[in-house]
Amino acid sequence: MRNLSKLLMLCFLSFGIFSCSSDDDNPSQIPDPQTPNLVEAAEAGGLTTLLDAVGAVEGLDQQLLDAEAITVFAPTNQAFTNAMNAYEVETLSELVEAIGGVGNLETVLGFHVVPAVAFSSDLEAGTQTFLTLADQEISVTVANDIVSIEDALGNISTVVEADIEIENGVVHVIDEVLLPILPDAPLPNLVEAAQAAELNVLLDAVGAIEGLDQQLLDAEAITVFAPTDEAFGDLLNEFNVETLDELIAEIGLENLETVLGFHVVPAVAFAEDLPEGENTFTTLADQDITVTRSGDAVSVTDVEGNTYQVTTPNVAIENGVVHVIDGVVLPELASNAPDLVTAANDAGLTTLLAAIDAVDGLEQQLLDAEAITVFAPTNDAFQAALDAFQVETLEELVAEIGGVDNLATVLGFHVIPAVAFAEDIPEGENTFPTLAEQDITVTRNGNEVTVTDTTGATYAVVTADVEIENGVVHVIDDGVLLPALETQDSVAMTVENDGASAYFVSAIEGDENVTTLNENNSTWNLSEGTRYLLNVTGASTHPLALRNSAGDLLITQNGASAIFQDDADVDVQIDGNIISFTLTPDLANAVDNYVCNVHGSMSGSITVN
Repeated sequence: MRNLSKLLMLCFLSFGIFSCSSDDDNPSQIPDPQTPNLVEAAEAGGLTTLLDAVGAVEGLDQQLLDAEAITVFAPTNQAFTNAMNAYEVETLSELVEAIGGVGNLETVLGFHVVPAVAFSSDLEAGTQTFLTLADQEISVTVANDIVSIEDALGNISTVVEADIEIENGVVHVIDEVLLPILPDAPLPNLVEAAQAAELNVLLDAVGAIEGLDQQLLDAEAITVFAPTDEAFGDLLNEFNVETLDELIAEIGLENLETVLGFHVVPAVAFAEDLPEGENTFTTLADQDITVTRSGDAVSVTDVEGNTYQVTTPNVAIENGVVHVIDGVVLPELASNAPDLVTAANDAGLTTLLAAIDAVDGLEQQLLDAEAITVFAPTNDAFQAALDAFQVETLEELVAEIGGVDNLATVLGFHVIPAVAFAEDIPEGENTFPTLAEQDITVTRNGNEVTVTDTTGATYAVVTADVEIENGVVHVIDDGVLLPALETQDSVAMTVENDGASAYFVSAIEGDENVTTLNENNSTWNLSEGTRYLLNVTGASTHPLALRNSAGDLLITQNGASAIFQDDADVDVQIDGNIISFTLTPDLANAVDNYVCNVHGSMSGSITVN
């Protein structure tokens, strides 16, 4: 450190901004014979720790007493206690050791002294910088009659008692110890710096992620944009929660770790190191953050476009620097919502899930989709569809509407390939393309949302905005939305038995030319492309099967291995006595006869038209 007595004269001559008029020009500044010197004023003010610190530096007290003109920013005893707490020590001697010895203590004390006289009335409004006896600058800000001082590390102290006149100047009492740059002193680590800045919520958040604090302490180089407690308070309000624990429950620990990592750049960047303008840096969250410097102002912008200001820059730490910011910057977060299947299970939409399961690959397609809005019919809505088609089961409904392909079209008609919460839907009538490649009409009237299908039927959303991993579900209760469907001929046959000797057909709906009614083991004349629903009334003891000419099973009711049993196009459905299937070209080429799986005498020929 430069010799203090030399600096006194050098800095005094260069400090024209302070009021240092002659006694004749400013009679009010003539020292009162009763004005105390610095030591006497400190003793009277109870600044015992400051006096002890000055006394620990040989000759410093006399240098200050002999100085021609000084302004002293004098820390209270509590200010020194705060400094000891920040360095995790209990005594002044331990603090001296922690900052690197008596030489650095002299620098710290000199950093509190400006070699000129400045009463509070001499200070201009706004921010001014002054060179101290430590040959480092402090920033003094006057705003609304409050005087605050910023040290070299960005810490702020406030004048709590101003204008204590002393023989050779003035003392202003402050509430924190001002810290200069101490090259030989150990810097605080990130945790210590956060504790000193009272970033309590940030520390709690880091502590909630196992091992994160040690990871940051061990990092080679980091720049941390550290949100204040007030910033975290704003984040809690945004998520409509009151505590950090509730926030973790809302977004999950994994997302909390992503948020915290998004505030850390794995390199050291003091404010002056940042290029002017907008800069992009990759964070520990492996996502880019935008940092903008405009003169002395630095701001950060998150992925949602929110911009927050650096309020305290350049807090040096062991392995980098901390910039305190007034908001929590948010990265892209993994969804903490359930997937579609889990949400449907939770809501009791069992028929919808059964319908999705009946379409090969549809469930995974919906789970893997990037973004979806699902209008999900309740079980009651499906029951209304069964009633409308005069059937009793989902399988019968599938057969009635023309098979699984049409079921896939119906289900796809309930899905928009984009995310639209109720509030995102414009007022009035809107049309949106669906996965069925047909448009659906969605109408919003205030808080009410309705959907209209191709038949003109309109159903109301009864539960809106059920968030899922890749979108949102709106539950509808009155019916199933119907698109335009490809028509498919269907035939229903009632197949009865004459004991164990023969089958006979007792009733036909859809094509009376299939066979002769009530004739044992009659020949069936089937049509390619038609869907058949066979009610085999004695299927429990006489399960029906279709075979080829070689006797191989093609379709069977008894669960035996059959060639076309799992063919998606044939779409074999078995529900008790009822078996349904579509006569595809491949099945039409292969089929030769029908037979009872138990009694071979119950058999008849099949021809295909």
